[in-house]
Amino acid sequence: MTERRLIGYQVKRLDQLIEASFDRAVESVGMSRREWQTLNTIAREPGADLVDALRPFWESDGESIADVTAALATRGWITREADGRWTVTDAGGAAHESSARSVGAIRRQLAEGVTEDEFAALTGTLARMIANLERAGRSAP
Repeated sequence: MTERRLIGYQVKRLDQLIEASFDRAVESVGMSRREWQTLNTIAREPGADLVDALRPFWESDGESIADVTAALATRGWITREADGRWTVTDAGGAAHESSARSVGAIRRQLAEGVTEDEFAALTGTLARMIANLERAGRSAP
């Protein structure tokens, strides 16, 4: 019988497994997880505030968004527009498309056997738990 673990353990373990799986998926197309997250954010939301959009992923790894955008720009995958927005180049679009297929496979594997309703309930519950703790953190003395 599988031991039932507390939510902190399960969330942390799931995060570790997701991180490792995504690392392997995007390494196969020559980028790091942080590069994928940044490239994907720029591709999906040109002009997005990268600090705000990527904050949960950058807490303690020592890498900065400036480092990652510089690496992606050096590779020719993103370029900075006159208005300061980052945009994806044709080469970056090809890299994004290739890595998106690998990431999609990981996401499908992650959700295997989980119904849409179960997934929606899980993500809704996690969002409420996050909001509860964020609210408590803001009101703590």
